Amino acid sequence: MGAGKHKQNRVQIDEALFSKIEQGDDKAFEELYHLTYKPMYAFVLSMALSKEDAEDILQETYIRIRGSCHLYQKRGNPMAWMMKIAKNLYLMKWRTERKQDIVDIDNFTSQLLLEQIPAVEDKLLLEELFRKVSREDRDIIIMHVIMGMRHREIADILNLPVGTVLSRYHRSMKLLRHHAVSAEERRA
Repeated sequence: MGAGKHKQNRVQIDEALFSKIEQGDDKAFEELYHLTYKPMYAFVLSMALSKEDAEDILQETYIRIRGSCHLYQKRGNPMAWMMKIAKNLYLMKWRTERKQDIVDIDNFTSQLLLEQIPAVEDKLLLEELFRKVSREDRDIIIMHVIMGMRHREIADILNLPVGTVLSRYHRSMKLLRHHAVSAEERRA
């Protein structure tokens, strides 16, 4: 994936939508939903690893967003606020159900809206990513590369120091490059 390529995926949200939604504007809520559904789904699915759980959590997330618009504080990145809500709902669900971290990679990657990723090489890299890095590192890469988020925003969402996010990101990308080179050498 090109270094600057992920910038085009960044979701631009007019923060005024939250005030409109708070006042009962259904069209503003629809606009927010359509702008953010795909990246929010990818984020929730990366945690839940189940299409059904991801859909349930996402539905609850949008219900919470609609009911909590009055709590939103303009800081330049509404997506980070929305993702925090989704992450908290996921954690509550996980604690309640005490799910084990069992991953069916083939099922998961097929659910992750791969049709949004145009290049075959990018799809293969994404599949490799899920197999080679930890869940936490995978979330960081998804948020940065696929969703176009800045490392500081990711750190805020995951409640980690920026240095830790940067370190995990670079370590994981190095690991992925190593595996890609190894795979290429085996093919030659």
